[in-house]
Amino acid sequence: MRDPEGRPGPGWLRAHGAGWQARPPVRLHDNPYFAVDAYDAVAPTGLAAAYWVHHQKNLAVGVVPLFPNGDIMLVGQWRFPFGAYSWELPEGGVPPGEAAVAGAQRELREEVGLVARDWRRILAMQMSNASSDEVCEVFLATGLSEAAVDPDPTEMLTPARVPFQEALAAAVDGRIQDSITVAALLRLHHMAVTGELSPDLASALLAPDAGAGGADVSGQADTGDR
Repeated sequence: MRDPEGRPGPGWLRAHGAGWQARPPVRLHDNPYFAVDAYDAVAPTGLAAAYWVHHQKNLAVGVVPLFPNGDIMLVGQWRFPFGAYSWELPEGGVPPGEAAVAGAQRELREEVGLVARDWRRILAMQMSNASSDEVCEVFLATGLSEAAVDPDPTEMLTPARVPFQEALAAAVDGRIQDSITVAALLRLHHMAVTGELSPDLASALLAPDAGAGGADVSGQADTGDR
């Protein structure tokens, strides 16, 4: 298996054994967002198995809006399945036919009122691959400036400009549990320590007192440096 740059990876990354075999599925449910199919399948072990797959119709995207001083933007909202409040990166769904980066740009503008000069794809994820084919792409957005906020009518979002180290700590200790956000923050930290970011950005992210003073929860992003 090759990395995103086309370079060969270590041998252990190759596939081992035979894959799943399956007959054409039976559709059990369909709505504008996802469908559920049932399969008569044969497992890689050779045993017969029944399998149900949640087919997500949109690509998931997440955005890390990163300021020069090491702050990022998060949004807080209530999530229906858990009945709980969640702090997350700007994220959403990209319908078929729309480029992933275009969807990420739309979500950034709609959710936190920002546009970015520079975009970089930093992560690809399978969201829950035991039962779903949903995939996600995460982008790093820099060179930020303000734009009009235009949220979805069902969303009540609270934007917050947050020091990266505070957000990372919340992701590691479980106060932030959204999978896209947790993975993206860990990826950004990895980029800072492995030289994938400019020295100035890496230093801003890794400084223990970067952005000290707490989050700005005002509903309006401040694009200036602190």
